Amino acid sequence: MAMPSVFRSALRSWRGLLASLALVGALAALPWFSGFATQRLLVEVFTVFAIAMAWNLLAGFGGLVVVGLHVFVGVGAYALFFLSNQLGWNPWATLPLAMGVTGLFAALTALPMFRLNGAHFAVGTWVLAELMRILVLNSDALGAGGGMPLITLAGFSRSDRNLGTYWAALAVAVLALFWARGLLKSSLGLALAGIRDSEPAARASGVAVTRARLLLWLMCACLSGLAGAIAYMNTLQVSPDASFGLSWTAMAIFISVLGGIGHIEGTVIGTVIFFALRESSADYGVWYFVALGLIAIVTMVLSPQGGCGLVRRRWPDFDPLRTRRWMP
Repeated sequence: MAMPSVFRSALRSWRGLLASLALVGALAALPWFSGFATQRLLVEVFTVFAIAMAWNLLAGFGGLVVVGLHVFVGVGAYALFFLSNQLGWNPWATLPLAMGVTGLFAALTALPMFRLNGAHFAVGTWVLAELMRILVLNSDALGAGGGMPLITLAGFSRSDRNLGTYWAALAVAVLALFWARGLLKSSLGLALAGIRDSEPAARASGVAVTRARLLLWLMCACLSGLAGAIAYMNTLQVSPDASFGLSWTAMAIFISVLGGIGHIEGTVIGTVIFFALRESSADYGVWYFVALGLIAIVTMVLSPQGGCGLVRRRWPDFDPLRTRRWMP
């Protein structure tokens, strides 16, 4: 009886892998069948998805409600623009370095941030983002209030710029999804799931809560910084008010609430819903933002677990990424 079950599980895994590869391949080939406008929209979708995934992991598993996640978006974007311009390096080759700079910044700021708890931590991250915005705003080396253009992209044609940026954005979205899946299936993921379900019980079981949260903080900072760098590569210009703007974190929170906090599938669902609403309702002006707020409130009241919770009520075994752990 055990062998057929193993074979069925292996077959489902192979089918899921092949379907994932086919989807990624189709998305990678999309630029040859779509215009620049579609590519630029999808770059935004992919990068916002990665940032929302980082926020969902921090809040849903680490218990870290980060109101200032956009600080990593800004640091990653400015690191890419400054290093690429100053060193004359290919901007795509500079992306890993920008991610590393963001990780270093997260490590240096972890000590003061992790001395705070609860609401103080949430507000503290927002204050950190504001401090960085003001610092960059008054830094002539970083372009001050006018920001910086990505000069090194001038040597590429428009088609090459769009293709390269699109593929980089697709890569960061795929990285975000499969990194999150791998994280949750690891021992660190098991520790984070324990923290999510009950922090006191996790501590009593010997889980190093602070260490687990610190590792998650560093990983999510790197992911957000990489996504931010690619997002502003898409616009060719970075400025302090935009890159360190609260709108990045607000989108991440809204997507996580819609899809389901503490569920990585929820980030996929929330991103699809958010951009579908935005593209179909943005012409209504201020009423669009009112509608988004009402939808978020209704979702939190009627389905605290978001769209993923609704799906699992209908299909309890819904687990496309196979991250749930079952008792034998």
